Amino acid sequence: MSVGTYSLAREGDKLLSPHFRVREFACRDGADLVKIDTDLVELLERIRTAACGAVTVNSGYRTASYNQKVGGARASQHLLGRAADIQVSGASPLLVGQIAEYYLGGHGGIGVYQTFTHVDTRTARARWDQRSGREVAVSGWPGWRPKEETVMDNISSTYAEEAVAWAVENGLLQGSEAGNLMLSQPVTRQQLAAVLYRFAKLEGQT
Repeated sequence: MSVGTYSLAREGDKLLSPHFRVREFACRDGADLVKIDTDLVELLERIRTAACGAVTVNSGYRTASYNQKVGGARASQHLLGRAADIQVSGASPLLVGQIAEYYLGGHGGIGVYQTFTHVDTRTARARWDQRSGREVAVSGWPGWRPKEETVMDNISSTYAEEAVAWAVENGLLQGSEAGNLMLSQPVTRQQLAAVLYRFAKLEGQT
């Protein structure tokens, strides 16, 4: 984590990464000083790539007076240049939160609002949902993984090879649209019920 300080007047058009410039993180009160964490910029680049949409920074660095004016937390990460409230073209605030969750993991802050997502690079971990208008602490925002990291799990153990082949041939195991049988994954009650129902149909009992 490295927070740089910039002059909006002199360095506003300076590129911090392929898609972000200093001026995008400037305080909305027009202050010349801009603080920006390099880890935050890297996170936004990852979100942009994952969501396949342009990222708009609604609020980046804030001066103490502006933070107080907008009702920000007294110890807001915006004051340190480590936070951004963002909107991503074509992606819901929840999806953005899920993507950020994947990349932040055990640290950082993620808040999902009705129209935007807050992300920050604090050392500790914080997650909250404010879509109802009231802040509610949550355990996290899991559920997203890069497509290229989806592992195909179609190779059965030797002892189960014949059984798996039979189950696939007879429609008991159908897998995902991508053809992933997920053989080593745990089975939910719903999945078990579906398999039993297919077996009953196979036996002519439904």
